[in-house]
Amino acid sequence: MAQETSPNERIWDELAMNGVLCSQPKLELTAAQAKQYINKNGFYKDDLKGKNVLCLACGGGQQSIGFALLGANVTVVDFSSEQLAKDKLVAEKYGKSISIIKADMRDLSFSENAVFDIVYQPYSINYIPSTENVFKEVARVIKPGGLYDLMFHNPYIHGSWKDGCWGTEWKTAELWEGKGYPIWQPYKDGSPIKTLDPNWNFTNANDEAIKIKSPQEYRHTMSTILNGLISNGFEILEFKEEVGLNYDSVPGTWEHYTSCAPPWIYVLSKKKNIPQ
Repeated sequence: MAQETSPNERIWDELAMNGVLCSQPKLELTAAQAKQYINKNGFYKDDLKGKNVLCLACGGGQQSIGFALLGANVTVVDFSSEQLAKDKLVAEKYGKSISIIKADMRDLSFSENAVFDIVYQPYSINYIPSTENVFKEVARVIKPGGLYDLMFHNPYIHGSWKDGCWGTEWKTAELWEGKGYPIWQPYKDGSPIKTLDPNWNFTNANDEAIKIKSPQEYRHTMSTILNGLISNGFEILEFKEEVGLNYDSVPGTWEHYTSCAPPWIYVLSKKKNIPQ
């Protein structure tokens, strides 16, 4: 029996079809630009040519082609067919071979053990209520010494905004309460994030205003992320926060919000080579 399509899968298909920011394929990317884009955190010290890279929950025609232009052997996995259609588009456009697989990030049964040198996972793990199966599967398919590049929402502020907004039209002005930004949702792993506005509001590539029902997000505590990696045999190498640097910006703007509270965190970890 085929697995039932999840609500988030259906929503992501709709978001992709309507050109949400992370589903706008990079059709004019040079190798130099790809290097700057993929390695913006400086995590990759070695040449990526010939590396086996898994772009996990990473459809949209952006990171997969970036790695491919740098000479990597790329596999991209996503549960959204519409997101993966963008990866097929860029592969054909650049004449690159990218393995495109429709699968849930919690089930990587398409892969044998110890295949990938790098598992790259952009913002996606906050769309599932538990990280457990993801970390177990990544630990299984990655090679000893392989790198796991994980992005997730800063758990200390996740859900601090009241309205569901994403992309270019953040409603941060409605968050400012005169002295600060509210933190009001439970700091509990797997807790569904609540919003008053059930929609994402964004502008597509044609500068058209789009409103679509938000996918459900879940909070993951810092201890869940870090201890989950450690317990699955990963060594933490680097930890970075994406923080705004415009400290003199106007309260209530996105620039001010991010200068006070970094929204996204990146952790680079390495799979330990544990003797059998």
